[in-house]
Amino acid sequence: MKGNVPRVGRNDPCPCGSGKKYKHCHEQQANGFTARQKIGLVIVAAAAIGGLVLAIANRSDQGMPTGVWSAEHGHYH
Repeated sequence: MKGNVPRVGRNDPCPCGSGKKYKHCHEQQANGFTARQKIGLVIVAAAAIGGLVLAIANRSDQGMPTGVWSAEHGHYH
């Protein structure tokens, strides 16, 4: 439950005292992510997905050994 904070209209002066309208000052911060934050989130997500794709594409299959079995050493060469 929120306290008795008066609602601020979009075209009212911002309560921070900047002299700007609320819609140009703190409205986006009060309502969620700002445009910069959304862009940053998209960049981080794209980098993470790209990294996963590269890791999967460059992996080697460890289950299928290649080479010749060496009984002397007990592993493949």
